Amino acid sequence: MENIYCSATDVKRLLRVLSVSGKNQHKIKFSDSYTVPEAYSTNAGDCVLKGISSIAPSYAGSEQWHITFTSSTAFTLYRGADTTVVDGTGLTSASFVSTSGIITISSTEWVGTPVTGDQFKFKTDSNISSNDAIGFMEDASRIVDGTLGEFIDPDYLPFTSVPGLINRSAMYMSASIIFTSIFSMLSPDQIPALVRRWYAQGKNFVDLYLSSIPGKEKYRFSRYGRFVAHEPLFEKVGVKEAAGIEDLKGELETLNEPYDTGYNTEE
Repeated sequence: MENIYCSATDVKRLLRVLSVSGKNQHKIKFSDSYTVPEAYSTNAGDCVLKGISSIAPSYAGSEQWHITFTSSTAFTLYRGADTTVVDGTGLTSASFVSTSGIITISSTEWVGTPVTGDQFKFKTDSNISSNDAIGFMEDASRIVDGTLGEFIDPDYLPFTSVPGLINRSAMYMSASIIFTSIFSMLSPDQIPALVRRWYAQGKNFVDLYLSSIPGKEKYRFSRYGRFVAHEPLFEKVGVKEAAGIEDLKGELETLNEPYDTGYNTEE
């Protein structure tokens, strides 16, 4: 995995603003999104399923799931709107992983005692997998790298831990890319104004970081100084000046070779 300048938690926090602002139709839900399991009203036992321990990060979808107890300890998980597709059997005393690998329920999620025939239901409800979201976060981080690379060679990058401004830049760009990827059918005018500002805000954070670097021009020229023109360097700046550039190799002996000092005039 390539370096990512923000975390999934950062991006989720920003995307949650859409729900708070009343834009629930544009809510972004990752793999781990599900409804709280419900016990059927006809259940005879006092068992409670507190939650789903984990959902595979590669999963995205909206599906119904049912659990039916075949004894006081054993159950069957069904995938879909009915009890046609079995996705594994398990015990309340052990960690359960569905046959598909999507659902994991640890033994600690069960409280109380079920009775044969008791049922539970829940729904997975995500519109992007967590893995895909991380891929988009990598894309955003590479865009940040590209912007930094206009001024700073990676060998001269002046940080080892991610600065706050770079973190915020990747966070805002990631949220923008994820939203526009999920809701690609929306026209620009249909995209919430808040979201439309995110990408530009991310770019602004990079620019603000660059403006805060002392000696930024030095870092830039350390990368581009030898390639500012297509003309041979001896002809462009003169032999004496070219001799002062580190690692430069030429066929002329600069200490003994005379040259026209008037050549190196600014055009």
